Order: sequence, then C-alpha cells, then structure tokens
Amino acid sequence: MNFPLKKYKGRIDINKALEIGNSSVHYSPDYAYETPFEILDRIKDSTLLWIDNQNSLLGLSDHKKTLLVPLNKINGIEIQNILKGKGPGESDLFLYLHNNPFVMLSISPDTYYFDQYADEISKTTGFTVTFSPEYYNA
Repeated sequence: MNFPLKKYKGRIDINKALEIGNSSVHYSPDYAYETPFEILDRIKDSTLLWIDNQNSLLGLSDHKKTLLVPLNKINGIEIQNILKGKGPGESDLFLYLHNNPFVMLSISPDTYYFDQYADEISKTTGFTVTFSPEYYNA
C-alpha cells in the first residue's frame, strides 16, 4: 500500500545505530517520513534503529520509509511474540508512548525474531525493553 510520507525538514545526526536485520518498517500516520538521505547512506540491506541526540529523535528506517518519534514522548520499548496457531506466528516491536498507547515499529514473520536484539536495542536507545506475554494466533 502507498501511504503519504512526509519529508523531514531538519538534518539527521545519528549518534547510535543498530541494524535489526531485514524487518519491515510499519506505517504510522503521525510518525512516517520519507527516509532522509543521511540514513539512506548508512542502510545496506537491513533495517536501522537509531538515535539522534541533537534533534532528540528515535528513528527506524528502511529504504522506503522512516518512523521518527521524539525521545521525550517515549516511555519504553516492548517486544510481543505471537505463537503460531490457526494463524501464523510473528514478532512485533512497539514503542510505548506517554500519551498514546503505542506505535508499532516493525513486524517480523518469525516468532522470537526481535528477542535476539533486545539487549542491543536497550543499549542503543537507552530505553528498557520489556516482553509482553506470548499468545497463540487463534
């Protein structure tokens, strides 16, 4: 699907970054932007989770789009694993915000996919990564 992507007007200055494989960047109407050229230069074939301290942003980028969320809105990061039932299993990566419930960052079709990155995500972003209880996709 094609959703409208805003252009980010500022200059991105990445302080810390973590490649999290080739997972897709989820669309969020409030936070979706065209991937800025400063990021495109750093992305190879993977998705990049990054922090820009100068502009106080957390970003998740692939070649097509970037989610940009102000650091002061973020309460924490959560991984949700959905076990294969009648439907497929998956692994979801969320940002929990102070005012809104959450922003979905990414979905992987592989259950437990983001678990391998939990410690590095916490070190890179400075936010605690929690795991919500697993459930079956019934």
